[in-house]
Amino acid sequence: MSNTQYAVCHLQRGRGNDSGMSCHIERKDAKGKIYVPGNANADRTHLNCELVRFHEGVSNRTEAIQHRIDTAGLRRKVGKNQTKAIRIILTGTHEQMMKIANDGRLNSWIDANLKWLKDTFGEENLVSCVLHMDEKTPHLHATVVPIVTGERIRRKREGEKKYEAKSGPRLSADDVMRRTKLHEYQNSYAAAMKPFGLQRGIVGSTAKHQANSDYYRQQVIQYEEDIAKLQADVEKAQAKAKKELADKDRLIAELNKQIKDLQAEKARLQERYKSDIGKLRDGYQKEIEAAIRRAETAEQHSKEKDAVIDKQRKRIDQLDRKANPQRYSLSSGAELVRLNVPNYRNPSLHIWTRVGVELYENTKFQIDYDVAHKHFNGQITDEEFVNAVFEPQEQVNGKQAELLGAAFTLAAGGPAEVHVGTGSGGSSSNLPWGEQKKGNRR
Repeated sequence: MSNTQYAVCHLQRGRGNDSGMSCHIERKDAKGKIYVPGNANADRTHLNCELVRFHEGVSNRTEAIQHRIDTAGLRRKVGKNQTKAIRIILTGTHEQMMKIANDGRLNSWIDANLKWLKDTFGEENLVSCVLHMDEKTPHLHATVVPIVTGERIRRKREGEKKYEAKSGPRLSADDVMRRTKLHEYQNSYAAAMKPFGLQRGIVGSTAKHQANSDYYRQQVIQYEEDIAKLQADVEKAQAKAKKELADKDRLIAELNKQIKDLQAEKARLQERYKSDIGKLRDGYQKEIEAAIRRAETAEQHSKEKDAVIDKQRKRIDQLDRKANPQRYSLSSGAELVRLNVPNYRNPSLHIWTRVGVELYENTKFQIDYDVAHKHFNGQITDEEFVNAVFEPQEQVNGKQAELLGAAFTLAAGGPAEVHVGTGSGGSSSNLPWGEQKKGNRR
């Protein structure tokens, strides 16, 4: 198997405003309900990240596409069947992408991709770019609105009146997706990914098949030329025999023999042609089957290695929880049910806590960038992250504080008192955590 690591850049026209694909990319439907596809790990969905900030008043990818079209200054009405968005998937060979992530170079890889997208399609046309970390291989989903400003390409025909080019922006997926430009995209993207150990794929993914096909065609052409040449010789010999038939019986016999020999050679070449073509086809089929077997074996080995790695990670996590229990508990004493960080580059933290059967949720904005990325890189646990962002009293509501009252009374020497805080629920200022974190506020 080859150890070459390839960069992957795939472009595809969206349908209409491409709202159907938005559900997969944003992991939520049009009503905001959470959606996790079958090939994604729901426990890692919180690691996904929206890398391009929407304009004010724009809440999702579909609206972002329409906003760009509405504000581009187009002079022609957009047709119902026009392509409004180009979907782009950017990634690389799984082995190298995991190495980039594990070496702490994922952010640099993201920045290089964003720069390439903006330089290639225009920053204003890049309306969305989402990092997916909950599938097998890290990858980006970018959305580009095909707004162009160049002159329209039209085929010149004899007698046609001179076409007066109109200036100004226009919506044209055909210009963006021209064959020559697709080739240029692959070349420039490979150059941008070279520092990350990724290179351009071989032009034409069926390179070996193409080589066999070329050989097949060359053999056919050669055999046909030989046969045609022999046929011409036969016809020439027959004409010569007729011309000299009267007084050259010996020569006629000799020419007839030559004719038979030429016809036998022609038949031999035809049989050889059929035999060689059959061998080529059989050999190519065997090569395909061997390649499939190698690929299946490699995939099985990869799955076995992934299983061992997952088992060891779970074991490490269990040992760490036993050795450092304080890293896995909230300073308020409540249970952390779930947390969500929609965007690590402009982070806000949303948490859900439980005390008994009482569930509480709260959101914190303007989180410290370094603290957020410590959590993103696995340097601090979920509970340490919440403790660094939320004061203890911000982690629970009034009802939960009452449920925790007995423990707080023992710790503080008095009953818990609840007051209304600035969050979405009640909090207590007289609980034993009151002075716990004032020295650590960021």
